[in-house]
Amino acid sequence: MLAVTEAPAELQALVAALGESGLALEISRDRPGVLSRDALHRHGVLLLDDRLTGSTPLALVRSIREHSDIAIVVVTASDSEDAVVDLLEAGADQCMTRPVRVRELVARIRAAARRVSAPPAEPAAIQIDDLRLDPSGHIVTVRGRNVELTVKEFDLLHLLVGNAGQTLTRRLLIDRLWRGEPTEGKTLDVYISRIRAKIEDDPSHPTRIVTARKVGYRYQPPPTE
Repeated sequence: MLAVTEAPAELQALVAALGESGLALEISRDRPGVLSRDALHRHGVLLLDDRLTGSTPLALVRSIREHSDIAIVVVTASDSEDAVVDLLEAGADQCMTRPVRVRELVARIRAAARRVSAPPAEPAAIQIDDLRLDPSGHIVTVRGRNVELTVKEFDLLHLLVGNAGQTLTRRLLIDRLWRGEPTEGKTLDVYISRIRAKIEDDPSHPTRIVTARKVGYRYQPPPTE
């Protein structure tokens, strides 16, 4: 892990405690270098000291989160609840108020390290009546028949099926699927038509993906008996 601080001497007890826990600590004052994308990639956990000059820890956390998923632990002198909440909402994994209790800080660092080292959870398959969508295998079946979808078609159907019964606005669908790319509303309609042609019994009278006029689309579950 990496610690960025203006008071490295204070971390000697932490260095010893982390060593006993099997974690190595690299200490640096050189923020412009150590907080680069490449440098952060070499570490699993970043410990930030709020006494750094030139930038606030909140601004640093926000900046780091733009390009890195590294676990971030912030040590701060502030006992303000709002300040701690702002840091956590900006992307910090843990916040601890000075004076630091070494054993607690080690526990918080280890908890943050577990977050970045844990394997990603397998997304659960979704079954609605005779349609099954399996994100892990990128597989869709209708009545046991495989349906071939492009990546974008699959992502659009997954979004609709994952929110079955809810109308998703055109703007939400476009923003989630094209992520700011310049896209016309007609493009969304074309993808909806393609999916309907593959999963609907009668694409001209769809019962699965229904249109909410002037609003958006929803995946309509069959009525319960």
